[in-house]
Amino acid sequence: MRIVFVHAPYAAREVPGRDLYWERLDDRYYPAHPRARRMRRVMWELPHWIPWLAGVVATDGTFETATLNLYVDGSVTDGIDEELVRREVSRCPGDVYLFSPMTVNLPQALRVAEIVKEEYPRARTVFGGIVATPLRAELARHRSVDVVVHGPGEEALMGLLTAFASGADWTGTGNLAFDAGAGRVHVTPARHDRTPLSSLPFPKVDVFDPSVGGEIRYIRQNYALGCPFRCDFCTIQTIGRRPQYALPDRVFAEIDAYRDRYGAHHSVYFGDETFTLNTDRTLDICALLARRGDVHFDCQTRLNCLNDVRLPSALYAAGCRWLEVGLESLNQATQDSMKQWTRLGALREILRRLRDAGLLVCTYTIIGLPVESRDDMCRTVDQVAALIDEGLLTASYVSVFVPYPGTSYFAAPERHGMRLHHREFDRYHEELPPVFDTPLATPDEVYSVYLDALRKFGGAMESGALNAEVS
Repeated sequence: MRIVFVHAPYAAREVPGRDLYWERLDDRYYPAHPRARRMRRVMWELPHWIPWLAGVVATDGTFETATLNLYVDGSVTDGIDEELVRREVSRCPGDVYLFSPMTVNLPQALRVAEIVKEEYPRARTVFGGIVATPLRAELARHRSVDVVVHGPGEEALMGLLTAFASGADWTGTGNLAFDAGAGRVHVTPARHDRTPLSSLPFPKVDVFDPSVGGEIRYIRQNYALGCPFRCDFCTIQTIGRRPQYALPDRVFAEIDAYRDRYGAHHSVYFGDETFTLNTDRTLDICALLARRGDVHFDCQTRLNCLNDVRLPSALYAAGCRWLEVGLESLNQATQDSMKQWTRLGALREILRRLRDAGLLVCTYTIIGLPVESRDDMCRTVDQVAALIDEGLLTASYVSVFVPYPGTSYFAAPERHGMRLHHREFDRYHEELPPVFDTPLATPDEVYSVYLDALRKFGGAMESGALNAEVS
């Protein structure tokens, strides 16, 4: 049985001022990564779920696997290249096609699934992942979807594929949703937890052609999976709240395998939700990375997980050169209401320590949080730009707030004073006007602040002080 992993395309969008903003950010990012090469085409990163699940599927020994990579070539402005997609689907026959899209490319993934059904009527299509889990009943009704795997998917998927291959009854497998006929959707109970990282098979690193190495910014890697924090805007239901850690030797083996396949010049991006959550574990792996001495890496964390004064120097010695800190807003009332549990009074002191250790620090700024007025958003933008000017921050990503499926903002927007405009999910986009109203700010006001942030952050990154010497 042939299993095809589908990396779905998305609808590209035109955004005023975005290109210049990214040019300024990259002028700071790439000097911090002297071996990095600018992407030939922008795939950005390998979709981690594909080598991960392909490794699980490969343990059976009887399944053939293939990858249908439509992310770059299939994406065009405001849509997808259907002629190209159909041609590529026709060249990639399979018995089961697996999809794990994000919210923003869910409509495009569904259209690809329709084309699969048109080309191969007997093939089965299976959806899972971060948006399929909260929308499992809705997706199960879609004419192009045979089965949805909800929640952690490793064990459920293997049970499903094994039943498909043998012709056995699969409808009692846990963590599934499917059309039961007569307008009913049957959802089986969640019987499968997340497979421990220590028990996962080695990822199937060769699922993409080596040339894809020229289209990615870095190699994504996980040391830990899971986050105990409960930020209201975060979609984490398929990852879990109890962090679990991989063995360092396994982490290094995966890094080496990915770099052997896609290019030794690549730095590593640790995709842990909060890399410095457990100080002792962070210091442990930093010591091992420092001993290796051949891995430059980026990681993400939270301000309240950087209080230990040992962390900045340990991170730098380990090879960290770009540290991403989620702030979202510099209004304390917003932090409290979004359950961030971040105290902004320590911000400048922590940023100074990071700067003095040699780390380049980039933050995340979100425009349009439902508890904020236009003035609140503008204050955050001005303060972040000032921190870049001063050299305490190197850069800031900026996005429009999106009420993603899987959050209470989508499930119960009225609880947050919101009214959703529609469910056109390819417009649930962090660079497009918001898809909701609040009493505090109109969509036009929010988007004007976002566009202003692109200009101000870009200007600050062009002229501001650089907060560390790159080495």
